[in-house]
Amino acid sequence: MHLGRAFSYLGEAASAHQARLKRAFQRVFEQARECDAVLIAGDLFDSPAVRRMWTAFALEVIADSRLPTIVIPGNHDPAGQHPFRDCTLPANLHFVAETGRVRLRALDLEVVACPAGDAARWAAALRRDPNGAPCQVALMHGSMPSIGSTGDIQPSWIEASALDYVALGDWHSPQEWTRGQTVCWYSGAPEMILPRQRLPATICLVEWLHGSPVRVSHAITGEARFPDGATDGVLEWDVSAAVDVQSLFQALRARLSSETVATVRLVGRWNAEEPLDVPTLWEQLQPHCLWLEVQTAYQTGTLQPRTPFESLLVQLAQEYGTQTPPQADLYREAAQLCLHLLRGGRL
Repeated sequence: MHLGRAFSYLGEAASAHQARLKRAFQRVFEQARECDAVLIAGDLFDSPAVRRMWTAFALEVIADSRLPTIVIPGNHDPAGQHPFRDCTLPANLHFVAETGRVRLRALDLEVVACPAGDAARWAAALRRDPNGAPCQVALMHGSMPSIGSTGDIQPSWIEASALDYVALGDWHSPQEWTRGQTVCWYSGAPEMILPRQRLPATICLVEWLHGSPVRVSHAITGEARFPDGATDGVLEWDVSAAVDVQSLFQALRARLSSETVATVRLVGRWNAEEPLDVPTLWEQLQPHCLWLEVQTAYQTGTLQPRTPFESLLVQLAQEYGTQTPPQADLYREAAQLCLHLLRGGRL
């Protein structure tokens, strides 16, 4: 959840996004009204040094929900310095600072808690207790193996555990790690923490019926959004049709809002007479959205050859165009595209 995060990279939009974070936390418990328990897999707070108002806010929301809520420490709010450490906790809140088991007898539920900083004990703890509750799940905060990282959780532990479900915390986007009969998910952060995560942000709703496999669905809790037409957060925009910078600005502005998290990738050829100053365009667009990146992959005007190789390429294109006049424009465009790519341009 990362309550108390400063969001300094958002500039003037930081305080508004902190308010979104609070609304997202409230929305978690609104979505959980028909649920039996809430599991928070670490990083409830962004740091041990968050202001008291954030701790009080979290305790109030949890207490008002009256739902059994289990919270473990994460790497951002470690056990020894956790904001809950010296607080009087409501009766429905179970804060588990060390690896161990929590049994909620009224729910036939048993939770294996595996907080951050205690990884040496996880492998041994991740086991189904034959004398335990009918529904047995784990709550963990750590990373699975990824490119360049071995991670502190091994996927083989999940399958060997024979648990019904494993709830993972640490990664900001939802991702499934089901192994064998044990269903396993990173829920992701309930609101945008960093702009590269999947949006809109969601939580996992986990349904367990005795004798049936666990079923997982996802409920939207975050307000931050990618712009309409974006693919994986990237809005590719062809600049060829723009008659000037202002028309390009107006077209892009129409896709943005105060909740928009956008990576705009400019492609095509810039044909307008005035130059396209991308940093200035970014400065003009940024106030109209939550976060913005502008990637330049467009071609500017007609490129002239600068090396013998480029000259030969253009010459060949002209010769082929002369031999097949209907395709002259196609060869000319192909030569321009080649020059663009040779100089580090992108499609």
